[in-house]
Amino acid sequence: MITRQEFADIDKEIEEAIKTTLENLKANNTSNYFVFLADGEYFLIYKKTNPFLIDNQMDRYKDETRLTFLSNFLQTFYRFPTTQLATDDDEQRIHMELMVYSHIWESKPFLKKLHRLAHINNGEDYNWKLNVPEISKYDFILNDIRATFGLTGNPLEQIITNGFQTSLRNAFAHSDYSFDTTNGKKQIWLDNYKGKVWELQEISFDNWSKRFVYSALLSYHLLSLTHIYRRKLIVDFGTNKFTISHPSKSGRINSINIIYEQDQDNFSFER
Repeated sequence: MITRQEFADIDKEIEEAIKTTLENLKANNTSNYFVFLADGEYFLIYKKTNPFLIDNQMDRYKDETRLTFLSNFLQTFYRFPTTQLATDDDEQRIHMELMVYSHIWESKPFLKKLHRLAHINNGEDYNWKLNVPEISKYDFILNDIRATFGLTGNPLEQIITNGFQTSLRNAFAHSDYSFDTTNGKKQIWLDNYKGKVWELQEISFDNWSKRFVYSALLSYHLLSLTHIYRRKLIVDFGTNKFTISHPSKSGRINSINIIYEQDQDNFSFER
């Protein structure tokens, strides 16, 4: 269970953290900010020409149906009409939440965007050629993404801590969990528990709800706000032409211009 006020507080916390991060980049790191919003990506299939391209719509298409489902799920179960002060502990919804949670933390497009944001927020160059590991994603999430946000004291470090727990993701993926509602209990038992310090043996429904909401809203707001900031680039900068640092095929870094066409919502290199 999570109350309407708890949900609202988490929603505000995450939205403000992402907005502040994007605003700081917009003011202090424009080249990386532009490439981030333009979805710069390395495409191996174009290695004979120049594989460093912008407007990567492939990741958007890959994640489109998951994001639509997530948005509809939140609208269905977390609208909090005026008569509802908290969610209930419906087990069918929690089963679905575990699925949604696992998909969030397995989504490569989401993790790539979060990783890139962490590193350019740390003053590093934009990582065009980024590979999300197939296994051991917990190390990538915690010891890379989260730790990098921590280097600058960015609140997204704690937001990731509040949301991500690899025991929960793995328990759902391998059906290693069960619900315990006996004797007034309301908790999820994780049968993949081996006694390691970072593992969870059980989690209450209330604590589960908070982890789910932190994860769902982080995914939703990161992708939603990134698109909002992309759409208002021309208003913010008074032009549709933006200068970025762009790697050539040989690895040389050049300053070039990219063009944003707001009507089509796409980027292209200046000809």
